[in-house]
Amino acid sequence: MDKHSPHYLYKLVGTNNRRDFLKYMAGSAIASVAMGYLFPQTSHSREVDLETLCSLYPENSSCQNYLPGFTAQDDKGHPIRADALKDSATPGTPIQVKGLPDNSVDYLVINTGPEIAQYAIKPICTHLGCTVKWHPDNNSFICPCHGSQYDNLGRVVHGPAKRSLPLITVVVKQNQVRLVNQKPAIDPRPAINAQ
Repeated sequence: MDKHSPHYLYKLVGTNNRRDFLKYMAGSAIASVAMGYLFPQTSHSREVDLETLCSLYPENSSCQNYLPGFTAQDDKGHPIRADALKDSATPGTPIQVKGLPDNSVDYLVINTGPEIAQYAIKPICTHLGCTVKWHPDNNSFICPCHGSQYDNLGRVVHGPAKRSLPLITVVVKQNQVRLVNQKPAIDPRPAINAQ
């Protein structure tokens, strides 16, 4: 076959192109594997700390002896014992407590039984952020700024506020009442019309 023939040139060029292609493919594969070993990708998952885990899932087996949050205290700064509180509490009447690091006043919710609810009310008006006060004579929280009223569970009964009072999580364990400065995953309060 003549070296100047088109078939010879095609065969020569075609063979070299295939050979070069295979060389590049094998080299790329080896380089990719080497890069994977030299620069491993770090994992994007993170370990959940025990405080977060037990606040969200208190029934988790890892949380059996763990006490999350902060000890609830009465107005004199004494720790609140769950059994003593249940004996003296009236269902439907919120109990004023302290204990969070910001030294805020919160209200425990007492359900029938009496049982301590797994949430407490932060008395911050959702209209403009004023601190609401519990008025036992009206059985409601009343905002001193613009008159918003909330029932004993912190739900709006009279505006101008449109949203219920915020909540924090409460854990009752080992006869202790613990406040966790984190809202519950879902709002456990029933709708006002559902009662």
